[in-house]
Amino acid sequence: MRFLLLKTSGGWKSLGVKGNITNDPSIYPPLGLQYLGSVLEQEGHSVEIIDFGAENVSIEQLRNSLMSSDAVGMGVYTDNYKTVADISKTIKEMDPDITQIIGGPHCTFLKKRSLSDIPYADICCEGEGERVIIDIIRFLQGRKNLPSIHGIHYRDHSQIKSGKPVRIIDDLDSIPFPARHLVEKYEYGRFLGCYPFKRKFTAMISSRGCPFRCRFCVRCGNVIDGYGFRKRSAENVVKEIEEIDGKYGSVVICDDNFLADVKRAHKIFDMLIEHGTGIDMLIMGARVDSAERELYKKMKKAGVKYLGFGLESGNQDVLDFYNKKITLQQIREAVDLGSEMGFLMSATFMFGAPIETRDHIENTIKFACSLPLDMAFFGSLHYRMGADLWVEAVKNKIISEDEFTVPADSRRGLGNFIPEELQTYTEQAFRRFYLRPLFILSRIYRAFLRKDYGLVKRGLHYIINS
Repeated sequence: MRFLLLKTSGGWKSLGVKGNITNDPSIYPPLGLQYLGSVLEQEGHSVEIIDFGAENVSIEQLRNSLMSSDAVGMGVYTDNYKTVADISKTIKEMDPDITQIIGGPHCTFLKKRSLSDIPYADICCEGEGERVIIDIIRFLQGRKNLPSIHGIHYRDHSQIKSGKPVRIIDDLDSIPFPARHLVEKYEYGRFLGCYPFKRKFTAMISSRGCPFRCRFCVRCGNVIDGYGFRKRSAENVVKEIEEIDGKYGSVVICDDNFLADVKRAHKIFDMLIEHGTGIDMLIMGARVDSAERELYKKMKKAGVKYLGFGLESGNQDVLDFYNKKITLQQIREAVDLGSEMGFLMSATFMFGAPIETRDHIENTIKFACSLPLDMAFFGSLHYRMGADLWVEAVKNKIISEDEFTVPADSRRGLGNFIPEELQTYTEQAFRRFYLRPLFILSRIYRAFLRKDYGLVKRGLHYIINS
């Protein structure tokens, strides 16, 4: 069979669809679709991936791909489900008989509702799709019926029905590596308008779930029983890195918390140093309580270039409210150590916790400016479906179950500020962080040391236009 897999988060504007249009460029490759592609190819099927955020797709191109496909799969996020619904309708008009399969976070958290939101889709996959897609193939081949498949909801005439309960993949080593060749035609890794890391750029993941429980973080464990923190073995992770070494210049590790198991991390980097790989590594999920001098030295030697921290606040009481389980001292020590090692570092900060005052926000801005970070990203708190804060607010009848994403808003009893005030503080924080003379000079100096001038150019552009 032939499968067409679509990353639908951007690019739809080029097809002229009216309504809720997005046109977000794809920075990372569609890792979930590549995993599905690998499983499908292992079973002997043909796969094509189209990334709407990486190319301008014409109506004719989509029609031609559909004509040679037996089924189409699309990933759905809550913030783009209307766009996916538009695409699904267009596909239905082009080929009324082709089976449409949807999956992703929207389908995991909203299950049956997803098929109402996207009325032309036929099957909705909940949770992890690598095993489910095999059973769906068997259904399409007439060898299995939908009610017997785990982790799906499906359309039966005018009714939406459920299959068997979702199952978790415990042995992540059993999943084949992503089919990266399916997106070879695209170029990823463009950050802030430039390419700060070596091309070609790819992505990988070494674990699923997170052992921590930050109250603002969307958790599959809140809707899927038994969805805990699971890790691939160090050997399996290193084998994948060795496979892509030489073919790719940079790899971003997209785990929620890659360094959570420090013992495993040491083993991974020991093996990489021993094998002598040359690929640059970016670690997106790095917690400050995992920072160790010996580990960071190994990371530097093994090729780690970038660390992304989720710091959220410069106030200990706010960190405790969020259940971050870190301290301000740990933050400072980890970022200082990363700076000493020469890592490019970014951090996220968030305004709007219910206990936050103006003094809290001022403390966070000052704290961010006191750290040797290359980049800081400021935003406001949102109560997102699947997060503990969202669950608590629904239980207390402050928000309804039908509200997917709710901004912190004093008018609704969700904090001490209205969203417009938080937006103003966010803009002030960006200006105060990036327009410091010493910061500008230090980043230029470090950029020359790294021979990386793209971010400097973008920074100067920001300054000139501020």
